[in-house]
Amino acid sequence: MSEHSTKQRIMDAAAQLFYYKGFNGTSVRAITEKANVNVSSISYHFKNKQGLIEFMTVDYFEKYLDLLEEITQGEESLSNPKALFNSIEQIIHYKYERFQFSCFIQRELSLDNMFIRELFSTYVAKEKYLFKKLSKSLSEEWGLATVEQDVLYIQLKSLINGPFVYAHDWQDHYHWDQSGEMFIKKYMTTFRKWFFGKVSV
Repeated sequence: MSEHSTKQRIMDAAAQLFYYKGFNGTSVRAITEKANVNVSSISYHFKNKQGLIEFMTVDYFEKYLDLLEEITQGEESLSNPKALFNSIEQIIHYKYERFQFSCFIQRELSLDNMFIRELFSTYVAKEKYLFKKLSKSLSEEWGLATVEQDVLYIQLKSLINGPFVYAHDWQDHYHWDQSGEMFIKKYMTTFRKWFFGKVSV
């Protein structure tokens, strides 16, 4: 087994366990048993459980913010409603492809603890800046006042993060590992109706 595949298996197992049991409720032994690797593999690749969550968080946010940055730097993505919607769809699919860790992060963001302050503060600040940039382009398109721009920012962010904040509300009918893709497809269809109902195209 290659080092890369071992490392990825550990991360996949950890994401699933963190999702179901939380960070504190998940032991190193549980992760290695789930990943079917030796306990020493955690030490070798990540040093310890804290090192593992830090690596996973940095990896998740760096790729996510690279995507957001790429989207917000493109003039077409910000000025063309259809291109902007497609960009938003890319963001949702990025989160869906990492469903369990996305849900775990959204849940942790609702808490106020050292874990959040240390690991997420820089990333959340940058995410907010880039989301504000997205919402500003829509606000200009719709001719919204300053207060309305702030409301739009919250609405837009809520629509993008909604499936991962309220995952249990839709998983009774759509299981993430079976028909979750169907839910995301229907979610984007409804999102499109809301979005283009407000944008003149």
